[in-house]
Amino acid sequence: MLSSLFAEANSLAGKVVVVTGASAGVGRAVAKRFAAGGAAVALIARDADALADTEAEIEALAGKNLAIPADMADADAVFAVAERIENELGPIELWVN
Repeated sequence: MLSSLFAEANSLAGKVVVVTGASAGVGRAVAKRFAAGGAAVALIARDADALADTEAEIEALAGKNLAIPADMADADAVFAVAERIENELGPIELWVN
């Protein structure tokens, strides 16, 4: 599954990808891979400090991104985050949770 997701990463150049749990582990790695493939990546996680680290790593890859600290267990927050992402980056092509 991840291999097909990573193969698809390059086909998402210029598109908007949302990655939750982007502050660490698999979420962080996936976000970096999509950014390296040219996607505009919206980074979402609860830990604002760790999220800022991921954001800095992606900026170093010359990736366009938007970091938003949020708890995806809060339905209202999910809708607010999605609206903000679409307003700032454009239509969401892929959401990785």
